Amino acid sequence: MRFTKPLALAAALAAAAGPVLAGGFAPVVPVEPPTVVVEPPPAPRSTWGVVLPIVLLGGLIALAVANDSDSEDDTPAE
Repeated sequence: MRFTKPLALAAALAAAAGPVLAGGFAPVVPVEPPTVVVEPPPAPRSTWGVVLPIVLLGGLIALAVANDSDSEDDTPAE
């Protein structure tokens, strides 16, 4: 029974000293969040800028050809 008190004191000191030495002697390095660069997506390309005028031009040409007044069917019957 003679070593019970010193043994309990040593165990208590060892348990208390564990967290003290856990960090070591190195300086604390602050952790910075990673820098995230968000780039906007490229603008979508449209083919309607080329196709639409060509289709309209073709429609106007077809309309001009269809309204030809030189045909013989338009003459009134006598």
